[in-house]
Order: sequence, then structure tokens, then C-alpha cells
Amino acid sequence: MKTPISEEAHEEWVVIKEDMQEWIEELSHMLSEKGISSRIALAPGCSAGTCGCRFILLVIKKDVQAALVSIDEYYMILHPEIKESQEWVAQGRCPACGHHVGTDARVCPDCGLRLIIEEA
Repeated sequence: MKTPISEEAHEEWVVIKEDMQEWIEELSHMLSEKGISSRIALAPGCSAGTCGCRFILLVIKKDVQAALVSIDEYYMILHPEIKESQEWVAQGRCPACGHHVGTDARVCPDCGLRLIIEEA
């Protein structure tokens, strides 16, 4: 008697993140809670102990966008200060201190943060 093969077995898996094992496992668990299937694997070219044990997070191709949005939302929950910095930038303010800098400033006159990275 044949065992039915799940639809998931026929799907293409895509790498969406590479990081340390603990963070990848946390993201995988969060995605699972949102109903998004994921897999964890040792990063390519990495063998135990030689690369700091980096792992990859894979999701089914059709779920990539939903998974990336979920990860971004989760990261913003863990680090709400990032959202505030993004809002300040949109308002023409320094992302570090909130000082009004305008759109052409290269360095914040208040805290000295380099705002534009110039390529050589």
C-alpha cells in the first residue's frame, strides 16, 4: 500500500535567512505559530564548529513574502526603537537622536551620526 505524499513534499523550498541557531529556531517557531511551514538546516559550506554554527531558515516558495513580512513584524516587536528611527528618517530627522537634519545633510549636527555613506 502506498503512503500518500503530502503536497508540501512537492514544493520548492527557499532560503530566507541565515543566522545563529538560536535565532533561526526562534523565527521558525514564530512562523509555525502563524501557520507558515519552515525547515532549518546547517548553512552551506558550514560544518560543526568551523563557521560559528550558522544555520539557514527555509520556507516554501509560495510562503516567502508572508514569512518575510512576519519576520519584519516580529523584529519590530522585539526592537521597537527601530520603528521610531524609521519614522524620524521619514520626517527628515536624525535616526539616532531625532534632531531635524533635512534631506541633504550628510552628518547630524547634533550627535555627529554619518547620515549618508559615500562610496569611494
